[in-house]
Amino acid sequence: MAKNFVFSTLATNQRYQNYEIGGAQPVAGAVVFIKGGAGVAGENFVTPMGVPTEVTDEELGHLEKNQDFQLHKKNGFITVQTKKFEAEKVAADMNRADKSAPLTPADYVDKDVTVVLNKDI
Repeated sequence: MAKNFVFSTLATNQRYQNYEIGGAQPVAGAVVFIKGGAGVAGENFVTPMGVPTEVTDEELGHLEKNQDFQLHKKNGFITVQTKKFEAEKVAADMNRADKSAPLTPADYVDKDVTVVLNKDI
């Protein structure tokens, strides 16, 4: 069984669930849990840029059929690797503008304002 690693830059954990169509109503199918927490300080005030989750081939198959997973992947919040790399290196090339991420001081900076400091005061 090959190992696969799903790297996420989403701020929250995700449970991707598929539904089987059969009969009058859809039936809940497989659920795959992917860790989040990128950009969120933990109890030791460490703020990861990306978070890896190891998944099996079967779980990856379920994820590939999930529309939400595909949307997160398309928008650059999720990437799949077959080797475990440092999450920070993988996340450097991923989208980190998740709407549920906490605000940082950079979010309060007005890009149209130039600050000039007077050093003679």
